[in-house]
Amino acid sequence: MTKSSSHEKLTAALSSVVAAVFLTAFKLLVGMSTGSLGILSEAAHSGLDLLAAFMTFFAVRAADKPADSEHHYGHGKFENISAFFETLLLLLTCFLIAREAIERIFFRQVPIDVTAWSFIVMGTSIVIDFTRSRILLRAAKKYHSQALEADALHFSTDILSSSVVIFGLIGAKLGFEFADPIAALGVSAIVVVISLRLGKRAIDVLVDRSPDPALVASIRTAALQSSEIRELKKLRVRDSGGRIFVDMVVGLPRLLPFEQAHKLMDGIEQRVRKIRDGIDVVVHAEPVETMEETVLDKVRFAAEDTGSKIHQIEVFTTDGGIVIDLHLEVEDANTIEEAHLKADKLENAIRHQVNEVEEIFVHIDKSSGELIQAKSVSLRNSNLPRRIIDFIRLKREVVSCGNLNFTESASGLRVGLTCQIKDTFSLEETVRIVNELEEDIVREFPQINKAVIHQEPVDGKGI
Repeated sequence: MTKSSSHEKLTAALSSVVAAVFLTAFKLLVGMSTGSLGILSEAAHSGLDLLAAFMTFFAVRAADKPADSEHHYGHGKFENISAFFETLLLLLTCFLIAREAIERIFFRQVPIDVTAWSFIVMGTSIVIDFTRSRILLRAAKKYHSQALEADALHFSTDILSSSVVIFGLIGAKLGFEFADPIAALGVSAIVVVISLRLGKRAIDVLVDRSPDPALVASIRTAALQSSEIRELKKLRVRDSGGRIFVDMVVGLPRLLPFEQAHKLMDGIEQRVRKIRDGIDVVVHAEPVETMEETVLDKVRFAAEDTGSKIHQIEVFTTDGGIVIDLHLEVEDANTIEEAHLKADKLENAIRHQVNEVEEIFVHIDKSSGELIQAKSVSLRNSNLPRRIIDFIRLKREVVSCGNLNFTESASGLRVGLTCQIKDTFSLEETVRIVNELEEDIVREFPQINKAVIHQEPVDGKGI
């Protein structure tokens, strides 16, 4: 809430206080001088209006305080509490007026001296109530203030009740003595109806009842505008002193990158805030399975769910169903039983994710999770590098090779090299050729324990 908006709300509330002071004093003076119960009931009504106006003024000032460590959602409900107590005050007034009216109708007569001042005070009340109700209603709609709206509606009903009193005064002037207390009962009935309506709205907010269904529907529509939002899992909306707090959970595809998911949630928040001023929205995303996911995707999700590290995944479609081969790295298992339990856990997770699985074959790899200590090996005085290159050049699929790198570790001698494969092969065929070539190198040269080939496209320059 900005300083200018807070000032405008306080000014509207303060103008209501000033008007209530004037009307209460004016009605009380004329009512006592004429003996009109209708005017005296209006004086009592205005007296409570004054108390309600003070309550509204202080409630608005308190509600505009920002959120703090003890009030994470701000202080907006002070306005709703004010509206609730205003309802109680109005109902008490109605009870007292109705009781006095019944006394005058059935048990005792009170002479009424209807003068010009009787009509002047009620006419003045109608003009003032009309003016301040418009000021309050304009500020209430602009800033969604229930306290100001309660005051505005309250003073709008005062116009009607003042008109009823004037009707009673005219009746008394014409000799119908019961017209005045009957008019007072009419005032009470009107105020009871309006008070109950205000009280219900205040209680609805205090107990976090969902706001206007049309507003909730607009929020739901804004959230689902993007095709990437697969479902709205949860939506909670509540009002607090004119501010709307929205919490929602949306379902996003599991394949969606984090950055894109974050942008989608930002977009939801921006669209919801545009619906009306004073909306505070929090969006939480949950991953959901979609039709676009492949079997490989589902296997990887199963590995993530179980905290498993996997590689070399292959999926085969057979007449009996899907067969899955993969390698599972185990770091914290010391026995085959422990490793097997981890493999079983992964298999169960995969079967839960993937339908029609016939078999799952898990190759267990022992991984230390640490860097492997190795040293570079120079073979300048050896003919091994040249022999490897000559061997590879015998392969018709290879255009050229080079950039040989040798390292030695506890697992033995390793060679890494770069090869260009003919571009007539598909990616799948190229991968197969490279895998076979790595196996051939290890088989042809027993001193080498591992060969790793980096394949590059043919650029015409060679390596």
